[in-house]
Order: sequence, then structure tokens, then C-alpha cells
Amino acid sequence: MRKLSTDFYPSSLLAEAQLVLGSEFSLLPKRIQIGYVLAFWKHSGIIRHNQHIKRPDSFAMSEAEVQRCFTDRRNFRSVNDTGYWLKPKSNRYGLIDNQYTLLRKEEDGAIECKPTKWIIKTIMSSQNNGKGTGYYNGYKLSPKISDLLETWHAKPADELGDSVGFVNHKGDSVLEIAAELGGAISRDKSSTPEEVNIEVLVKVDLHLLAHHKRQLETLQLWLEIYRLNVLTYKSKEWKEVSSKLVTNEGAARAGAKREAKQALGGVNRELSLQSLLSKDFTLEGTQQRLTEINTLIVTAREMRDSVIPVFYTEVSTGRYTSKEAVLQGYHKSVRYAALKGCYEYDLEAAHQNILIQLLDRQGNNFPELAVVREYVAKKKQVRERLAKELITSVGIVKEIIQELTYGAKLNRSPKQSVYKTCKGDKYLLDRVCNNDWLKQLHTTFKLAYKYLVGENKETANAVGIAFERDGEARELAHILQGYERLILDVLIAHSKPNDIALLVHDCVVYYTPQEPEQLSAIVEKETGFKLQFSEERY
Repeated sequence: MRKLSTDFYPSSLLAEAQLVLGSEFSLLPKRIQIGYVLAFWKHSGIIRHNQHIKRPDSFAMSEAEVQRCFTDRRNFRSVNDTGYWLKPKSNRYGLIDNQYTLLRKEEDGAIECKPTKWIIKTIMSSQNNGKGTGYYNGYKLSPKISDLLETWHAKPADELGDSVGFVNHKGDSVLEIAAELGGAISRDKSSTPEEVNIEVLVKVDLHLLAHHKRQLETLQLWLEIYRLNVLTYKSKEWKEVSSKLVTNEGAARAGAKREAKQALGGVNRELSLQSLLSKDFTLEGTQQRLTEINTLIVTAREMRDSVIPVFYTEVSTGRYTSKEAVLQGYHKSVRYAALKGCYEYDLEAAHQNILIQLLDRQGNNFPELAVVREYVAKKKQVRERLAKELITSVGIVKEIIQELTYGAKLNRSPKQSVYKTCKGDKYLLDRVCNNDWLKQLHTTFKLAYKYLVGENKETANAVGIAFERDGEARELAHILQGYERLILDVLIAHSKPNDIALLVHDCVVYYTPQEPEQLSAIVEKETGFKLQFSEERY
């Protein structure tokens, strides 16, 4: 089977770049042109997915991504940063009009060209073989490219002509690649058959996305008026701004009801606004949400329909991750607006429940496991109790418990995920690290690792992905996320491909309502795990 690429770019953006940038762009070899357009499209705005961990105003771009876009990263550096040469192509009949070979060194008959500087490097990667976006180079798009993208984003569909749609560098369309893959999921690590798959095109509610965009623009305006980057949850200023958002919502409700009749499910509950009103208001978060919405709207425009393509790849543990984080990695408020009227079925305390049942199957029990059993049985009450004890939000408690499940250390080191979740708050960190329940939970996972992984030199998880010894946290996550993936595969196999809207790690979003008890019965029959699903209507 030929190697399939799911790196897609909008055809109309290539046409726009050729028009605006002129011969400097259009004389480049086609592969280089496409590489630039891929980078422009993927990084037209900063969101959580591409944000550089050390330079929040920059996007991270790995060497591997540069290689995929430009075939050879040295080509990118020459064209973008240091200068290059173009040599006219020829065949036995003579020169070929407007076709050139890219050279990195001077050669007879070649034309010297200055570097384009269309993508500006802002920070060098760390030089210690680390992992994560902190170890990638950071970049910004030049003002010229930002202006090009802004103009292109604003164009109505009828101005784009026939040059629309998404293709990869080989010219394959979204639907052609999906047909070869068997659906939206591309697998290169697990043993799951390709027929276990879902539809690549996801229906989105453009009316409510536009409605939520207006709410966010109002929020952004007030943040700028206050000249603040953050309005702390339930502070005086936060209450004033939230009141204005709710008031504006009430004034717009009559129009929203009319729009909702055309929306998925015809529902008019503002879950997206509720999500926005559940935490601090931040300028960065607001801008990122606006970028996400603009990406969805432009994608639907390019598809000439209220649909967007979402492809999934496998990470090292087997988890399905949507390409460019589309919808799956977006802010909840944006996801709620885009998939209005859909139904999310979430595994209750998935990893903790799976952990207990795996240990029970092996006949392993120990006193410290009592806290995990309590959490599985009374998740909401435990989270609320800990939130009061720690003087923090339920959301932060949830994140800390999840991090400890994956083997995070319970200490004050800035390198630990717990530190980041607490945003470096010294007093909150002290309360977290000294909490008896959390300390017992931390001990539980260390003991669980001993029983579930032990001294095996190599272990394959539930979907057949092997791993070598790589530290307790990653090894335990590999086991638990493998079972989580297995459960998602079971649900996919028992669903109609066009009934699933989105996969989100330990939950599935459907277009139509399901029976949670029926989902539990299917999972138990196929895997032996007794798990419950919660239902949330978007």
C-alpha cells in the first residue's frame, strides 16, 4: 500500500499566495510552494496545539514537520533564511517555461535569490534531545504573510472560484485519502483492523460558531478596555464583564432562536457561554478561541458545506489524536458551539476504574487502593471535598488526579505537571503536596505500576503497541491508555460510521442520543470491564 499523507492544505490559499507574492513565490519548485502553504495554513494563528512553551507569542515547528513540508529541512533554511539559487529546468527540447530546480549553492546558469523571510525564527530549540514543544524552534509569520492570510480569510466563497478544497502535496483530496484509509483514522502502530473507522467529514453549526465568535469579540473588547490580560474568576471586574456577556446574550436570543432552527438538533441552550463563564477570562484564551472558530469557518467555506474534515493519527500509546487538534484539542466552548445538539458519552473515572479492575483480575489488593476505590465510587463528592480542602477549583483537582494517575510526582519541582497545573502558586502547591488523600493516591499508583508492569523488559498494551522501559509514568500511561483505546474501538465497531461526530480520548460524541446502559453492556461484553458512561448534550 502506498504511503498516504494526511497533511492537507486549502487549494485557494495556494492560489492566493501565488497571486499576492508573485514570481518570488510562483517560480519556486511546486513542492516548496506547497510546503510554505502548509506552514501558513497550520500556523495562521496561535492555539494551544502549536503554541511554543517558551515563547507563547510564537508557534512551535519541529524538524520533522519542516521535513514533511519541504522534503529537506536544508531547503527551507536556504529559501527562508540564507539565500538560494534557481536553475532553469530543461529537457531534450530545451528550457521548460517557468520551471526551476532549487539549489543551495551557486552553480553555472543558476539565478541567485535573496531569502524570503516569510517565516521568522524567534527562538532556538533546546539542545538536549528532549521532547515536547519546548524543544522545537519557535517561529512567527512575517507581517506580509499575516496580511495575506487576513485578506484570504475574509474572502467570500464566490470570490475563490473553482480553486477550493483540501489536497495533500500529491494532489489527493480529503475524500480520496479517507477512502483508502477506510475512514478518518490512520493507524501505523496498533493491530486494530482499518474497517473499525468513522466518517471523516464532521457536521458543524456555522450559525452558532458565528454567534460564539461575537461573544468572544465582546469579551476581547472589554479585556482591552480594562487593559488586563486576565480577569480572575468572580472578581469584581470579571462579574461586570460576565454580566455584559449575559446581557448581550439575552438581547441576541430572539435571533439565536431563529438560527437554532437550522442548527444541529435545533437546541438553544448556550453551553458554549456556560463554559466560557466557568473560569478566568484571559486575553490569550479569548484570542485562541477566535483563531479556532476562524479556522473552522474557513475550512467549511473551503469545503463549500457545513462540514469539516477531521483525521486522526495514533500517538505512541495508541490514543487517537486529531490532526492539528481540530475540534478535539480546541477549547470546550468552541467545541460546544460547533457540535451543538450532539451527545457526548464520557467514561466515568475511566483510568482509575480500569486500574482497579485490572488489579482485581490479578487478585492484587493493598490498603492504599482504597482512595482509588473511593474516587471511582464518589468522583463528584471527592473532587468537591478536595477543592474545599485545597482552596482551589474542581477543575484543577481533576487535572491533578489525572496527572497522578499517569505517574506524575507529588512535589514542588517546576518540571512537574502538578507545578504547571497549580500555575506555580507556592501556597497551593504546599497544600497539594501535603494533602493526605493525594499522598496516598500517589503511593497507590507506584504500587500499581509494580503489579501491572513489574520487571518485564517489553510489554504490549491492549491494542498491540509494544513499549520498552521508559520510566514508570509513561509505562503505566501506556497500559491504561491502551485499554482506553480498546474501549473506543469497541464503541466504533458497534456504531454506524456516520453517527459518530468526534473522538475525544475517553469519550465519544454522537450526532444522536445513545443509551448509556447499552454502551456499558457492549463494553462489558467485548472487554470484560464494567464501566459507566455519563451523557452531556451539547
